[in-house]
Parts: sequence; structure tokens; C-alpha cells
Amino acid sequence: MWSKRTILPFCLVTTTLVWADRAQDLASDAASQTAVSCQSVSSVTTCHSSNATGCTHAQHPRYDPYLNFLKNQSPGRDLAPNGALELNDFITLEDGIPSGMDARHHAQFASQLSSLSGFGEGNLYSVVGFLYFVENTAITSHHRGETCNCQLRTNNSFDYHLGIGFDSELAQEIRTNPPVHDSGTPGLPEQTSIVAEMTPHTRDAKWTIARLNRQRGKRVKVIGQLMLDNMHANNKDDCAFSDEPEGDCWRASAWEIHPVTHFFVCKQGKTCTASSPDSDWARLEDLP
Repeated sequence: MWSKRTILPFCLVTTTLVWADRAQDLASDAASQTAVSCQSVSSVTTCHSSNATGCTHAQHPRYDPYLNFLKNQSPGRDLAPNGALELNDFITLEDGIPSGMDARHHAQFASQLSSLSGFGEGNLYSVVGFLYFVENTAITSHHRGETCNCQLRTNNSFDYHLGIGFDSELAQEIRTNPPVHDSGTPGLPEQTSIVAEMTPHTRDAKWTIARLNRQRGKRVKVIGQLMLDNMHANNKDDCAFSDEPEGDCWRASAWEIHPVTHFFVCKQGKTCTASSPDSDWARLEDLP
């Protein structure tokens, strides 16, 4: 399934010097981020305008504030990606997760992650693959609310998880007969895809679950922030590109594209690669 012996070199394409420093700029703010208790938060707008790291209803907050700080970024949609990531790049990133990384101390590794050779957590990248599954975390989280979204429980206050895979044959099967997605009983679509997330305060109003589901199995391009979700950097969740995933791991990597700033679908009759012109792609918001 996977081959770690054929890792391709990664070529970083820089747009501007200022944008190339985004990863370092974010990392420089890591130590100053704090977890807080929610105060009079009633909407996604008030949540993200006043809570850089989200918040929790718990009296003694224990979530990872820098992780939430990264999740809550709002990169402008006019910003070009630094480069394109392929399957082998994600394998390289997965192999480079720092030893000692746990679920609550992202800030301690911020500088290291922002300056990985050829990569940079916090920079924008594009990924071309296939849309394997779509998940509304309002359902899978049982409406408990996510701390990054101030534990709000409204219909529009949850992230959308997208499974982006790289196997054309599996994608064809999904397109022909879309399987029921259930992260509780993961199969190949879950265990062999990387996660991209659309956040409630940054996604386009037309990026709906219904519109996304109509694109399952199709070749897509997502653009967004590269981020390590250290909450899932463990054997229970992360399959780590294993040829034979063990247990109920439900994602190929703990690395994500989060948040997504653009979502494109390959137009019918086009081949669509990372270097294809914009005219070969349709924006999700323009599709029926």
C-alpha cells in the first residue's frame, strides 16, 4: 500500500519572503498562548473574535492552547500556497514527528515544527488527491463542542473533516458506490487518507456537507495551512501510513490541512495535477 523507500524530494516554491516566514511568525507566538474558560460566548463570531485559542467550560482548562491557536487561524484566501504536497511528503512529515510529542505541549515543539527541512508548520500548501469521505464533527463528537470553537453546540459551530486519499482505484470504487463513513469502524478510506478540515468561521457558506458529498471519489485540490494535530499523534488514532494498520486507527497521518482556504474539483474530461491551470478546476462553491 505504502512505500517508504521511494520518498521523493520536496521542492518548496516560495511566493514572497513575508509569506514564507509565516511558520516562524506563528511559532514565535506559541509560548504566549493560554487556555481559558469561556465567558459569555454565544456565537462563532464572538468566539473567534475574542478567543484566539478558543475556550472551555471547565473551571481548570487543560486543552492545548497553541494547537487551538493554529486551528483558529484565518489565512486570507488571496494568499498563494508555498508549494504542493504529495503522498511522499506526508510520509516524510509523519516520520519527522518529534519524539516526545504529546496531546498538550505543542508549543514546546513549535520552533522545530516550523523549520522542518523543506516544510513549515503554519505555511499554506496545496494537496491534489481524491475526496474519500466527508464528516460533520457535530455528529461524531456527540455535540459536546470543540474547545477551538468555544464548545459551542450550534449547527454551524463544528468543523468538517475531509478524507483526502491518493489511490485512484479506491477513489473509483467510492465514486461508483460511496460507502457509509463511520470513524468508529474505519476502513481503507479512513486509514489511508490525510485529514483536511473546514472551520466554521472560515469556510464559504456554500461549502455544505451535501455539496461536498456529491464530490466523493472525485479528484480534488485543497489549499490550506499545514498543521500537526498532536491530539492524534498516537497509535490509537494515527495509522502512520502502515501497510497493515492495527486496531481501529482512523487516519493515515496526524498531519492535516487545517483550515482549508480553497477547495477545487477537477472538471470532467481534465487530467488535473498540481501544475494544471486554474481553468481545469472548478471551485466547490460554484458547483451544484
